[in-house]
Amino acid sequence: MIPESMFIDRTEELAAMNKWYEEGKAEMILMYGRRRAGKTRLLQEFMKGKPSLYFMADVSASILEVFGKSLKDRFVRFSTWDDFFDFLEIEAKEKRIVVAIDEFQYLCDANRAWPTILQRRWESLKKTRIMLILCGSIVSSIYRIAMGYGSALYGRKTREMEILPMGFIDARELLPSYSPEDAAYAYAILGGVPRYLEEFDDGKNLYENISDRILDKNAFLYREPINLFYEEFKKPTVYLSILSALAEGAKKFGELSDLARVPTNKLPKYLSVLERVKIVERRAPVTEKRARTRNTRYELSDNFMRFFFKFVYPERSTTELGEKGPALERIKRELDSFAGRAFEKMSEQFLIKRKPVPFTRIGRWWDKSGEIDIVSLNEPGKSAAFFECKWRDVGEKEALKILEGLKEKAKSVQWRSEKRKEKYGIIARRIDGKEKLRKRGWLAYDLEDFV
Repeated sequence: MIPESMFIDRTEELAAMNKWYEEGKAEMILMYGRRRAGKTRLLQEFMKGKPSLYFMADVSASILEVFGKSLKDRFVRFSTWDDFFDFLEIEAKEKRIVVAIDEFQYLCDANRAWPTILQRRWESLKKTRIMLILCGSIVSSIYRIAMGYGSALYGRKTREMEILPMGFIDARELLPSYSPEDAAYAYAILGGVPRYLEEFDDGKNLYENISDRILDKNAFLYREPINLFYEEFKKPTVYLSILSALAEGAKKFGELSDLARVPTNKLPKYLSVLERVKIVERRAPVTEKRARTRNTRYELSDNFMRFFFKFVYPERSTTELGEKGPALERIKRELDSFAGRAFEKMSEQFLIKRKPVPFTRIGRWWDKSGEIDIVSLNEPGKSAAFFECKWRDVGEKEALKILEGLKEKAKSVQWRSEKRKEKYGIIARRIDGKEKLRKRGWLAYDLEDFV
């Protein structure tokens, strides 16, 4: 487990925020992302050593009184929102100051006029040196308040920053005592949400953590997905049905409609919302610049949601009675297969971060003849790299066989077919003889290269 005093990753976000701060201009920054992604911790790290004010919002009618009391050394009272914004205007008139309002969407829930008040007051605030950061977690609400065309803050905010879950390479630091293999299993289960990763005790083995931290009916992670859906969505049961269908293997629009029992004329609306909150991803073969309906696939892009709806949600009738056994046994049987899909995403992250080959597009490819786990395309260089991902230990002889098969499969990929330069690679949990493979011109990487 990671000590609370440590701060992991987010170097790009911090660098951007510090740059904006140094510029000295009035800013209204919208920072958003799913719950538990580390937004508040990022704000705390950014505000260190800077003149700053931090306010945590809620839906209470007395929130202005709470805001006033949080300024312990100022002895101020806010009777109206105009009082509050008058105070900020005075504070920021002569000096650069950061003002962060966390979970600001609750202010809008409590007072629908709040965005309009801010819109009006921004006309004077933008003449100061304020760096106002509006931070929120309920993405559907934030879209309505500040991102949708015609919303009160649309066109007023100066910047947007989406805080996404961490990739495996950075998330690995949250479980320092785990081997690279166990850390990869943990990431396949929990994804890159810091709060979820902090739940696992890397002094215990993987299955102890699953039993104690996920399958226990009183555990935070057992309750989290359902709580999140009831807070985020107006019709949570429909969304739960869609995620269950995706976890069972439905990929195509028609399959989803049938399995989730959602009419085809209503399904696009729900899928669009799930895409917006980064729980579901719509994918097309990497060679297609636009997703065509007949070739589109839908996937659970959030690792923990995928794990929960595959292994935990279907077993609630037993786990609610305190019986973890059936769910745990199924997890033990199927975890390697489950982790294999997550490993493809980890491998893609590795290629994006380390860039062993140049590319302008990267993703999976498929057609009627088959599919390839990762294909990277480099438009300017007219080159392509093809990768197979294997979540198992692979010997040199087997790796060569996989690579030769990949070379044959790549012939089906219709993209600059006659003129392109090609490379072929394998990414596995462990590869014996990978240096020999590299000397022969193949690309070969395993978990050792990730960490």
